[in-house]
Amino acid sequence: MRLFLILLCMLSAALWARPINDGNKLFKNGDYAGALEKYMKARESEPANPLLFYNIGTCQYKLGNYDEAKKELESAVRMPDKKMAAKAAYNLANTHFRMGEKAAEGSERIAAWRESVAYLKKAIDLDNSFENAKKNVEIVQRKLKEELDKQKQNQDQNQDQNNDQKQPPLSDKAKEVLARALQLCKDGKYAEAKEMLENLIAEDETAGQLSGHVQRIDDVIEIKAGRKPKAKIDASNTDNDLEVI
Repeated sequence: MRLFLILLCMLSAALWARPINDGNKLFKNGDYAGALEKYMKARESEPANPLLFYNIGTCQYKLGNYDEAKKELESAVRMPDKKMAAKAAYNLANTHFRMGEKAAEGSERIAAWRESVAYLKKAIDLDNSFENAKKNVEIVQRKLKEELDKQKQNQDQNQDQNNDQKQPPLSDKAKEVLARALQLCKDGKYAEAKEMLENLIAEDETAGQLSGHVQRIDDVIEIKAGRKPKAKIDASNTDNDLEVI
């Protein structure tokens, strides 16, 4: 019995001395590079340990190495332990979010943030009590919608510019009517200005490019009738809310 207790103590001491535990201590103290080194050392003896994929991926995230973090955490998400897999999915979602922030192109941001939302939802599916994931999925969805709206606006502006380039120059009559319509807008007579421009567009083939003015006047009319413009999405707390677990 005494021999058994001695062996058990020796085994416990050996487990505690594993590099993975040393890495955990360094990670807790904010030494992510040191922790990563310990985890990589641990991988030499435990190459299939799923917890190492999670820990290494999280270290890489903390160090800003998002491509490396993504690779490790994609493996960690497949862990059989649902709680741990949920944490891995959460961290992977954060990784995609940061990759989106660093992306130069809007299309790349949209793709990365869609992945972020997908992994946050996966984290919630694996652990329905994961409150941080529930909170962050709303934040990232807002950022995604904001970017989609921005891209659509840019596309519309480019389309308008292309249309303007194809349009013939305004006729003298169209210029005169436009000036009168703008003056009516200054006087607050938006409905009269709108009707004047609509009639002009119907009669003068050079005035088609003024449809944007009509739309803007119509927006003003609706706002004055009680419709309020949409408020800008406030994502100022995104960085604080997106945490690594």
